[in-house]
Amino acid sequence: MEGTKIQQTAQQAFDYLAQGWATGNFQPFIDMLADEVMFWVPVGQQRDTPFGYEDKPQLIARLQARADRGDRLIFSPPKSIISNNTSVIFELETQGTIHNQPFTGNNVISFDIQDDKITCIREYFGEID
Repeated sequence: MEGTKIQQTAQQAFDYLAQGWATGNFQPFIDMLADEVMFWVPVGQQRDTPFGYEDKPQLIARLQARADRGDRLIFSPPKSIISNNTSVIFELETQGTIHNQPFTGNNVISFDIQDDKITCIREYFGEID
């Protein structure tokens, strides 16, 4: 039963993140984050450099900057979903614009879930900065 709850929480987070990328409104996704959340982007300029935010306002600023720049992506439905008792991994395709340039990608997003909140996000989006 625990695994099912984690999958449901992660699926809701995925849906809210997709909505945020499509519309620029990331607030429903932000509301699902734990107070201390770790991001790890293991490709591109941030390769092998885990980083966290001291608080949610810093994350809001990062996401708002994307929205203000006009960065938009449309997520496909997940091509595959893999999970265990703490993490859920989504494989998907995206297309849209980043820095006013066309972007198309095969991507992976992983969420670690604890107490119905996201505690860690790993993004594999290639060379997006």
